[in-house]
Amino acid sequence: MSFAHIPAADAANSVAMDSTSVQQRSSQRKPFVGAYVSLLLFMVVYCARPEDWIPGLSVVPLAKVAGVLALLALMFSLRQFRSSLPREVIYLILLVGQLFLAAAMSPVWRGGAVQKTLDFAKVLLIVIVMSVAVNTARRLRRLILIQAASVAVIAAVAVWKGHLLLGRLEGTLGGNYSDPNDLALAIIISLPLCLALLFLSRGGLQKAAWSLAILVMLYMVFLTGSRGGFIALIVTAAVFLWEFAIRARRRYLLVLAMLAGVILWQFSGGMLVGRLKGTFNQQEDTAASYGSSEARQQLFWRSVVVTKQHPLFGVGPGNFQELSGSWHVTHNSFTEISSEGGVPAFVLYVLILWSGFKNLRETKRFARGRTVSRLMARALLASLAGYVAGSVFLSVGYEFFPYFLVAYTSALFGIAKRSAAHSKARESVSQEKPEKETWAPLRGAIDSAGWAS
Repeated sequence: MSFAHIPAADAANSVAMDSTSVQQRSSQRKPFVGAYVSLLLFMVVYCARPEDWIPGLSVVPLAKVAGVLALLALMFSLRQFRSSLPREVIYLILLVGQLFLAAAMSPVWRGGAVQKTLDFAKVLLIVIVMSVAVNTARRLRRLILIQAASVAVIAAVAVWKGHLLLGRLEGTLGGNYSDPNDLALAIIISLPLCLALLFLSRGGLQKAAWSLAILVMLYMVFLTGSRGGFIALIVTAAVFLWEFAIRARRRYLLVLAMLAGVILWQFSGGMLVGRLKGTFNQQEDTAASYGSSEARQQLFWRSVVVTKQHPLFGVGPGNFQELSGSWHVTHNSFTEISSEGGVPAFVLYVLILWSGFKNLRETKRFARGRTVSRLMARALLASLAGYVAGSVFLSVGYEFFPYFLVAYTSALFGIAKRSAAHSKARESVSQEKPEKETWAPLRGAIDSAGWAS
């Protein structure tokens, strides 16, 4: 009889082999380099919009070039892909399909609806690339760094340029930064990411840079005078402080938040205070705030009526403006999707956002203690909650930022789950080692007695 067949030894060897295989799989989960580099390029183009401030780049379709490169890199790397797509990506695929059906069935303007859907469908490629290529914490952190740093720079440039629209500070660039409300929401959902990067910074210079960026971004939000942005900021701050100051026991953040709020309200809250007062009082109609509030209520109910009239396919993406009576959007992302894409699109949109929250809850379950994954989960929870609050007052259902946030949660959940499995395997090996050492003297005695075959 050979001692190698003793069950305890077999168990230890089996666990050790499992641990080794986990480590090998973890080290091999760094493929899709080309797709990831293309993804980084796209994020720089989308978040920083260099074609709007670098001379000569406006004639180059940078976003399309980066998207094509990401698609080609993904196609060449598909043989390395082994796991299934996350549920939120499946929901997004179905949402894009539903919007194409809505565009084809549009009773208003099919051509415009198809073009709007084609522009939105680009986010599907980027989210798929994120789901397969962002498989390490370092890769995810780079993506978040690009978004946070880009939005911080945009906020600083907007404050420096000082473009005013009816007394409200607006963005200096095009796209998703041109409207004061959209600019405010883009800044707000990036603020928790900046704070997370501040906590992860090691050098004093980096901490100072992120602190200054956060103050400028908050100052910018107040100057926009966005009421929807202000509500989103309140929700974001409440979730962030609950997660970091209360649950993570960083009590000093409560004091810092109060000081920052008082100072910013004192020096930059005049426009915002006036617009908040004018929401309910016609005598305080700062920057047409009362008329805007009344119009938004009418647009909301009009979008509900359009949804009831076209529940299956809506009127086609981008077509609500023609039926609004005033050529305005719904100013509510949920009814924007329901009125233009139908109730199925609305359900899929809600499921995508719900999946993001579920991913973060599961990430916290796997990431115990003050780990980087848990810190990022808390920051992303504040960002996602702020987006949901702001989207009730803004039409941002076709913007890419919310889908980026959900993709971040998907990547973070996968990273935390693999890390937890790896840690569990190592703990199993360490628990089996004492038992193996206990059998070692007995094995020596058996071998010396000549009992081993």
